[in-house]
Amino acid sequence: MTAQIDERLQQAKRVCQQNGQRLTPIRAGVLQLLLESEQPLSAYELLAHYQTKHVSGAQPMTIYRALHFLQQQSLIHHLSSRRQYVACDHPHTHAAHRLTQLLLCDECGHTQEVPLEPHLSEAMQNHAQAHAFRLKQTELELHGLCAHCQQSEKEPSHV
Repeated sequence: MTAQIDERLQQAKRVCQQNGQRLTPIRAGVLQLLLESEQPLSAYELLAHYQTKHVSGAQPMTIYRALHFLQQQSLIHHLSSRRQYVACDHPHTHAAHRLTQLLLCDECGHTQEVPLEPHLSEAMQNHAQAHAFRLKQTELELHGLCAHCQQSEKEPSHV
């Protein structure tokens, strides 16, 4: 395990403690898999990796429960449009929870988390409240092309 992933796991443990929760070995294992992955993963992809690296007999509900917990602790994001999960780049406590935009490349699958500026996040939340609407999903998924794929589009193909 790299030092960066180890530090992120320690940070996640602190976030859970601040929230009065516990980062169990199963939850930490699922989070570690997401931190190690260069791409978002589905629950069943996580299950396969978890069975290979941790417990061969792990069941889907084990992974789903861990994912639910990690989402509640704001440690991962669920990409609804792709039915995949990605580790949060900016873990935070519930008190500091803001809206986050996720930039999703439709070509290569690259995902980048970009927190909204506090004034934009607050304005969007206030606007929803003004219409008697309570936000449940706090991630905004924006689809397009990353810089690498945009560059690939511009390059002439050699036939």
